[in-house]
Amino acid sequence: MMALGAALILSGCATAPAAGPGFSHLRVAGGAISTTGPVRLTVAAPPGFRAVGPIHRRAEFGGHPYEVSLAGLLGEREAVLVHGERVTDSSGASNYDDLPRSGWPSPAYGLRSFCVTVTPEMAVAEHDLAWLRDRGWNPAGGVAMDQYLATTADHNHEAVLSLVVRGVDCTDQAAVRRALDALRSRLRIRTG
Repeated sequence: MMALGAALILSGCATAPAAGPGFSHLRVAGGAISTTGPVRLTVAAPPGFRAVGPIHRRAEFGGHPYEVSLAGLLGEREAVLVHGERVTDSSGASNYDDLPRSGWPSPAYGLRSFCVTVTPEMAVAEHDLAWLRDRGWNPAGGVAMDQYLATTADHNHEAVLSLVVRGVDCTDQAAVRRALDALRSRLRIRTG
Protein backbone atom coordinates (compact mmCIF):
# COMPACT_ATOMS: atom_id res chain seq x y z
CA MET A 1 0.00 0.00 0.00
CA MET A 2 1.20 3.45 -0.82
CA ALA A 3 0.83 6.03 1.97
CA LEU A 4 -0.50 9.42 1.05
CA GLY A 5 0.44 12.68 2.64
CA ALA A 6 -1.90 15.47 3.60
CA ALA A 7 -3.14 15.83 0.02
CA LEU A 8 -5.18 12.64 -0.30
CA ILE A 9 -6.46 12.58 -3.81
CA LEU A 10 -9.24 10.14 -4.65
CA SER A 11 -10.07 11.36 -8.13
CA GLY A 12 -6.81 12.84 -9.26
CA CYS A 13 -6.50 16.45 -8.15
CA ALA A 14 -8.01 19.62 -6.77
CA THR A 15 -11.34 20.85 -8.04
CA ALA A 16 -12.74 23.98 -9.54
CA PRO A 17 -16.03 25.37 -8.28
CA ALA A 18 -19.04 23.38 -9.43
CA ALA A 19 -20.83 24.62 -12.51
CA GLY A 20 -24.14 23.66 -14.04
CA PRO A 21 -23.49 20.26 -15.59
CA GLY A 22 -24.82 20.15 -19.13
CA PHE A 23 -23.33 16.63 -19.21
CA SER A 24 -23.70 13.29 -17.47
CA HIS A 25 -21.15 10.49 -17.57
CA LEU A 26 -23.00 8.21 -15.10
CA ARG A 27 -26.45 6.75 -14.59
CA VAL A 28 -27.82 5.31 -11.32
CA ALA A 29 -30.78 2.93 -11.58
CA GLY A 30 -31.98 -0.08 -9.63
CA GLY A 31 -29.09 -0.03 -7.16
CA ALA A 32 -26.47 -0.02 -9.93
CA ILE A 33 -24.13 2.64 -11.30
CA SER A 34 -23.26 2.67 -15.00
CA THR A 35 -20.94 4.86 -17.01
CA THR A 36 -22.46 6.41 -20.13
CA GLY A 37 -19.22 7.20 -22.00
CA PRO A 38 -17.03 4.98 -24.16
CA VAL A 39 -15.37 3.22 -21.18
CA ARG A 40 -18.30 1.01 -20.16
CA LEU A 41 -18.67 -0.08 -16.55
CA THR A 42 -21.66 -1.15 -14.44
CA VAL A 43 -21.39 -1.85 -10.72
CA ALA A 44 -24.31 -3.38 -8.80
CA ALA A 45 -24.77 -2.70 -5.10
CA PRO A 46 -24.14 -5.59 -2.71
CA PRO A 47 -26.82 -6.23 -0.05
CA GLY A 48 -26.83 -3.53 2.61
CA PHE A 49 -25.46 -0.79 0.33
CA ARG A 50 -27.37 2.29 -0.82
CA ALA A 51 -26.81 4.09 -4.10
CA VAL A 52 -26.15 7.85 -3.98
CA GLY A 53 -25.63 10.40 -6.72
CA PRO A 54 -24.74 11.08 -9.37
CA ILE A 55 -23.37 14.57 -9.15
CA HIS A 56 -21.69 16.35 -12.04
CA ARG A 57 -19.00 19.02 -11.87
CA ARG A 58 -16.24 20.64 -13.82
CA ALA A 59 -12.73 20.26 -12.40
CA GLU A 60 -9.12 20.86 -13.34
CA PHE A 61 -6.52 18.13 -12.89
CA GLY A 62 -2.89 18.72 -13.80
CA GLY A 63 -3.83 21.93 -15.60
CA HIS A 64 -6.43 20.21 -17.82
CA PRO A 65 -10.21 20.75 -17.72
CA TYR A 66 -12.47 17.77 -17.01
CA GLU A 67 -16.14 16.94 -16.81
CA VAL A 68 -16.59 14.66 -13.80
CA SER A 69 -19.62 12.60 -12.80
CA LEU A 70 -19.53 10.83 -9.42
CA ALA A 71 -21.86 8.30 -7.79
CA GLY A 72 -21.40 5.82 -4.97
CA LEU A 73 -22.63 2.72 -3.24
CA LEU A 74 -22.37 3.22 0.51
CA GLY A 75 -22.32 0.48 3.14
CA GLU A 76 -21.58 0.55 6.85
CA ARG A 77 -17.74 0.47 6.65
CA GLU A 78 -17.30 0.18 2.90
CA ALA A 79 -17.97 2.41 -0.08
CA VAL A 80 -17.71 2.02 -3.82
CA LEU A 81 -17.19 5.20 -5.86
CA VAL A 82 -17.58 5.40 -9.62
CA HIS A 83 -16.32 8.32 -11.68
CA GLY A 84 -17.08 8.86 -15.34
CA GLU A 85 -14.82 11.59 -16.72
CA ARG A 86 -13.97 13.39 -19.94
CA VAL A 87 -10.93 15.58 -20.67
CA THR A 88 -12.56 18.60 -22.32
CA ASP A 89 -9.45 20.00 -24.01
CA SER A 90 -8.83 16.66 -25.83
CA SER A 91 -5.23 16.68 -24.55
CA GLY A 92 -5.12 12.99 -23.62
CA ALA A 93 -4.44 13.90 -19.98
CA SER A 94 -6.10 10.74 -18.59
CA ASN A 95 -3.18 8.47 -19.35
CA TYR A 96 -2.74 5.56 -16.92
CA ASP A 97 -0.35 3.50 -19.04
CA ASP A 98 2.26 3.69 -16.26
CA LEU A 99 -0.01 1.93 -13.72
CA PRO A 100 0.30 -1.82 -13.18
CA ARG A 101 -2.55 -3.72 -14.88
CA SER A 102 -4.91 -5.12 -12.29
CA GLY A 103 -6.64 -7.81 -14.34
CA TRP A 104 -9.85 -6.80 -12.54
CA PRO A 105 -12.51 -5.77 -13.35
CA SER A 106 -10.94 -6.30 -16.78
CA PRO A 107 -7.39 -6.30 -18.19
CA ALA A 108 -7.90 -2.67 -19.33
CA TYR A 109 -7.78 -1.35 -15.77
CA GLY A 110 -4.72 -0.04 -13.97
CA LEU A 111 -4.51 -0.09 -10.17
CA ARG A 112 -3.52 2.42 -7.51
CA SER A 113 -3.72 1.48 -3.83
CA PHE A 114 -3.68 3.79 -0.82
CA CYS A 115 -4.02 3.55 2.92
CA VAL A 116 -4.03 6.69 5.01
CA THR A 117 -5.38 8.15 8.22
CA VAL A 118 -7.95 10.72 7.17
CA THR A 119 -8.11 13.76 9.44
CA PRO A 120 -11.24 15.91 9.81
CA GLU A 121 -9.43 18.62 7.85
CA MET A 122 -8.79 16.23 4.96
CA ALA A 123 -12.46 15.15 5.02
CA VAL A 124 -13.43 18.78 4.45
CA ALA A 125 -10.73 19.79 1.95
CA GLU A 126 -10.76 16.87 -0.51
CA HIS A 127 -13.82 16.74 -2.80
CA ASP A 128 -14.59 13.03 -2.71
CA LEU A 129 -14.02 12.72 1.05
CA ALA A 130 -16.34 15.70 1.65
CA TRP A 131 -18.89 14.17 -0.75
CA LEU A 132 -18.85 10.92 1.27
CA ARG A 133 -19.11 12.78 4.57
CA ASP A 134 -22.02 14.89 3.31
CA ARG A 135 -23.90 11.69 2.46
CA GLY A 136 -23.52 10.23 5.94
CA TRP A 137 -20.40 8.10 5.37
CA ASN A 138 -17.72 9.44 7.72
CA PRO A 139 -14.27 8.91 6.13
CA ALA A 140 -12.29 9.94 9.25
CA GLY A 141 -9.70 7.48 10.57
CA GLY A 142 -7.86 4.70 8.77
CA VAL A 143 -9.06 4.45 5.16
CA ALA A 144 -7.83 1.93 2.58
CA MET A 145 -8.59 2.25 -1.11
CA ASP A 146 -8.02 0.32 -4.31
CA GLN A 147 -8.63 2.50 -7.33
CA TYR A 148 -9.12 0.90 -10.76
CA LEU A 149 -8.69 3.22 -13.75
CA ALA A 150 -9.38 2.67 -17.45
CA THR A 151 -9.27 5.12 -20.33
CA THR A 152 -9.89 5.26 -24.03
CA ALA A 153 -6.99 4.88 -26.47
CA ASP A 154 -6.83 8.67 -26.89
CA HIS A 155 -6.82 9.11 -23.06
CA ASN A 156 -9.73 11.57 -23.13
CA HIS A 157 -12.50 9.46 -21.52
CA GLU A 158 -12.15 7.41 -18.37
CA ALA A 159 -13.91 5.30 -15.79
CA VAL A 160 -12.61 5.11 -12.24
CA LEU A 161 -13.82 2.50 -9.77
CA SER A 162 -12.72 3.08 -6.16
CA LEU A 163 -13.18 0.50 -3.41
CA VAL A 164 -12.94 2.16 0.01
CA VAL A 165 -12.86 0.58 3.49
CA ARG A 166 -12.75 2.64 6.68
CA GLY A 167 -11.68 1.66 10.18
CA VAL A 168 -8.52 -0.11 9.07
CA ASP A 169 -5.04 -0.10 10.59
CA CYS A 170 -2.78 0.96 7.73
CA THR A 171 0.23 -0.65 9.42
CA ASP A 172 -1.39 -4.09 9.06
CA GLN A 173 -1.11 -4.52 5.30
CA ALA A 174 -2.41 -8.11 5.37
CA ALA A 175 -5.61 -6.99 7.14
CA VAL A 176 -5.99 -4.06 4.75
CA ARG A 177 -5.67 -6.40 1.75
CA ARG A 178 -8.23 -8.83 3.25
CA ALA A 179 -10.73 -5.98 3.81
CA LEU A 180 -10.41 -4.67 0.24
CA ASP A 181 -10.50 -8.17 -1.27
CA ALA A 182 -13.66 -8.97 0.75
CA LEU A 183 -15.40 -5.91 -0.69
CA ARG A 184 -14.24 -6.69 -4.21
CA SER A 185 -15.51 -10.28 -3.97
CA ARG A 186 -19.06 -9.08 -3.23
CA LEU A 187 -19.35 -6.74 -6.21
CA ARG A 188 -21.09 -7.61 -9.44
CA ILE A 189 -19.28 -5.83 -12.26
CA ARG A 190 -19.84 -5.64 -15.99
CA THR A 191 -17.35 -3.99 -18.36
CA GLY A 192 -17.33 -3.40 -22.10
